Amino acid sequence: MPPEVGRAALGWAAFLVLASVVLLLTLTPGTPEYVVTLFTLCLGLLLGLIVVAGVLVARRRGKREDG
Repeated sequence: MPPEVGRAALGWAAFLVLASVVLLLTLTPGTPEYVVTLFTLCLGLLLGLIVVAGVLVARRRGKREDG
């Protein structure tokens, strides 16, 4: 994974998580907006985990190839 792609994806994940958390603090639980925002929070966390996993795999693969 090129560093630029990982950095951009991590930025999007952070934006999704932060925006969702702020919105969840203002919305009423049980409303459709709350559910969609909660879903967005989960997607942001999932994207962040995928990016972190990709970076870790790329680092391990690089270390293995170097020596």
